[in-house]
Amino acid sequence: MARAYLKINVDGGKESKVKEALLKVKGVKSADLTTGEQDVICLLEGESYKDVLKLIVEKIRKISGVRETVTNLILE
Repeated sequence: MARAYLKINVDGGKESKVKEALLKVKGVKSADLTTGEQDVICLLEGESYKDVLKLIVEKIRKISGVRETVTNLILE
């Protein structure tokens, strides 16, 4: 099982809508609104790191309001 934290910056005022959309995506285990450099942090899971990265590129980055992402793969 591969896991990663995904930190997301979103367009102003779209934080809650992005969070709701994230929670509907298979592989997103949690999504939280945060303060600091990113607006949302979520935990992702997949069978492999390739699957996790595919989830980010093909699903999450296409959510309306997502501006940029930073991925931190979990090693242990």
